[in-house]
Amino acid sequence: MKKIFYIAFCALSAIAFGSCQNITTDGVTGITYYPVITLEGDSQIIVQKGTQYNEPGYSAVLNGEDVTASVEVITNLNTSKSGAYSVTYKCVNADGFSTTASRKVIVLDLNDAVEGLYLTSADSYRDRAGAITKYGSSFQILVTNNGDGTYSCDDILGGYYCQRQKYGTDYALAGTFSLDDSGKVKYISSFLSGWGDSASDMTGSFDAGTKTFNICTVYAGMNFYVTMTKE
Repeated sequence: MKKIFYIAFCALSAIAFGSCQNITTDGVTGITYYPVITLEGDSQIIVQKGTQYNEPGYSAVLNGEDVTASVEVITNLNTSKSGAYSVTYKCVNADGFSTTASRKVIVLDLNDAVEGLYLTSADSYRDRAGAITKYGSSFQILVTNNGDGTYSCDDILGGYYCQRQKYGTDYALAGTFSLDDSGKVKYISSFLSGWGDSASDMTGSFDAGTKTFNICTVYAGMNFYVTMTKE
């Protein structure tokens, strides 16, 4: 009986040894180092529409070695059209692992009386069947001129869900509107991709002297009263 057990043990050992011999570590370094990308300048840059974007600069280091030349710059930037764009910097190590960094570039006609970046008032509020919720902080909103007599706003709710609630950009209610000679707002359309719906109405005005919007957007049965002033 002992002899049979010994033979079986040797056979299993041989199989295990043979299996270990077939394992390969080709191409595996054991330790991988990620690139570290450093951006020079600000993380958000404003560029005058129609002018050239000047890259502030960047650098990358991988395990103490300068690999800036290996950084790939990816962008959809178009300085002839107002809007918010991203510039992404990507660097990949020898094992195929990448590091990215990004900055926002906002193209604006700085001579346009309405187009620009706005900050919501912390006193802006949501009225939900009489229950008032103040925004409590200021949030940055972008308004751009569409060149056809209309304007686009990246969030006519003033950042309530997107920024205040931190739901992300899919929960910004992007809207289009026009202004008459007195500054009165005329609602045209809107869409919130996260929930796939729109506002039912938007009213308000723009004061050219103070460069301030006072608007009320009716959304999902709630009224959002937003005051935002141009930066």
